[in-house]
Amino acid sequence: MEGLTVRKKVIPQASSTATSPADVAIGILIFVVMLVAIPFLLIGILIGILRDKFAPPKPTKPVQPRPIVRHEVLNSLFPLHYHYIMGDEISEGAWDYFDDEPLIIYQPGTSNDFFEGYFSNFKIECPRGIFVQKVNFNSTLTEVESMPLCFFNYNTKESEELLDLKGYTLYTIEQPNCFTITATNQEDNVEEFAAKEFELEIVLTDALYSPPEAF
Repeated sequence: MEGLTVRKKVIPQASSTATSPADVAIGILIFVVMLVAIPFLLIGILIGILRDKFAPPKPTKPVQPRPIVRHEVLNSLFPLHYHYIMGDEISEGAWDYFDDEPLIIYQPGTSNDFFEGYFSNFKIECPRGIFVQKVNFNSTLTEVESMPLCFFNYNTKESEELLDLKGYTLYTIEQPNCFTITATNQEDNVEEFAAKEFELEIVLTDALYSPPEAF
């Protein structure tokens, strides 16, 4: 996309060092503490099981639906609102993948196919566009197929997919027109992830970063 530069930098991993005597001593101490604590833990679990078995059942309260709180993405070019939704409100597959991390549903002021479906709670707002991470499920909503990082241009009403970041946790260091996104894999699986950790440096030129006159 014109006006947008993305650079990917793989972060080298620190080399492993030999185990020191202090590390061995700490390991032995932790083992002894765990050995002493296990019997007490087992007794506590047994007491909890017996208490739950013989205690009268508690009356269940009806689950109230979560209220929908709408938020606005502030810009003067493309009206856009959103609200958060938890995975258990979508499907069991969404709950298994995202656990207690909320997802986002966007409501554009004008119909746009890009904003259909679900997004992660990662976003970077700019004067002339927004970076979002789309969550693409399969047809039954049981599995996450991809989670591409995308940029939506308010002027053109078009989006560009930058990189699929499924399985990575994203962190942002934000500067005026340069964003550094650190992506760290959620599981230490060499076969699945090409890099355990890398950075995306995203630079916006004035064409995308400079605020519109009415902004």
